Amino acid sequence: MKAQKIIKTAKSSDAKEFLTILDKKKVFYEVLDQDNIFNPNEGYFNLVVDGMPEGESILFVDGQYE
Repeated sequence: MKAQKIIKTAKSSDAKEFLTILDKKKVFYEVLDQDNIFNPNEGYFNLVVDGMPEGESILFVDGQYE
């Protein structure tokens, strides 16, 4: 996925749904920080997604893209 598509997808979904989409599209991601390991929609959820520029990450707070 390209960076614009990744951001558009993150804005239109919650954190859990975003992970499901990445998994279905087989896009590599790495979780940097997650407050609740059982529910990415609770607290901070920060991840690096393949296709984003180097050094940029996706941040969700309580399930919402920030």
